[in-house]
Amino acid sequence: MVVLPMKEGDFIKIEYDAFVKETDQLMDTTHEEVAKEHDLYNERATYGPMSVVVGSGTLIKGLEEALKDAEVGKEIEVEIPPKDAFGDRDPKLIEVFPMNRILSLPEFRKGDQYPAEGMEIRINNRTGVISRIFAGRVRVDFNNRWAGRTLVYKFKVTELIEDRDDRMRALISSVYPHSEEFSFEFGDEDAVDIILPDIVKLDTNWAMAKFKLISDLRKYMDLRTIRLIEVYMKREEEEEHDHGSEHSHEHDDKAPAEKGSEGEKKGEEPSENKEASTDGEEKADEKKE
Repeated sequence: MVVLPMKEGDFIKIEYDAFVKETDQLMDTTHEEVAKEHDLYNERATYGPMSVVVGSGTLIKGLEEALKDAEVGKEIEVEIPPKDAFGDRDPKLIEVFPMNRILSLPEFRKGDQYPAEGMEIRINNRTGVISRIFAGRVRVDFNNRWAGRTLVYKFKVTELIEDRDDRMRALISSVYPHSEEFSFEFGDEDAVDIILPDIVKLDTNWAMAKFKLISDLRKYMDLRTIRLIEVYMKREEEEEHDHGSEHSHEHDDKAPAEKGSEGEKKGEEPSENKEASTDGEEKADEKKE
């Protein structure tokens, strides 16, 4: 068993369940079954041990501090106050909007749904939660949902990542989902080529994730040259179309030959008739004589 404390820059895999102390509500988890038990399951989420770099800011401050007393394979429970979690609530981040302004938001324009307390909305490029509806007005709380809450983390470091390829994969997964769709190849000791999957080409979130990835690769893997490669392949449909066209042209090229061949076969009969006609002419000449 590897004994820690861990230092900044260590690559690890960690699994955890996080609860709100005051309500025992599940806030987050890396376990699929736990998420389902607490009605927090998200089919688009990826469950399982999470790859992180200690000190990278991926984890909240209180949890990273707790890693100093961790050992690989050892389960630890730690209580984290608001100041080391998501901060205290700020009254200035609570605003009131006219109901008409809220109803003008895209999610309400069709009339399929109506604003309700506890609903998360996005307005003025910020995400908030409707905390109260009264007299034609809507109060929206832009504080982090977990601000002001004391959290209880039950966690375990499952692995210390040492392989270079696994570290590379860990950094990609820490900034962008679908890390398994990326491929990469190290050249020199300080260079890497990363082949980007098609999914990033139209994803606006990739622009920000890209710069974070480059920064982390330089900081934690000492890479100086990082090449991000986009590959554009010809679509299969186009290839099939082109392939079909080639067959069509081949068929057209062969068609005259086939017609000629048929003509030759048909020409055999006129040839015989011609011989018959010649015999007839010879007999006619004999009678004249």
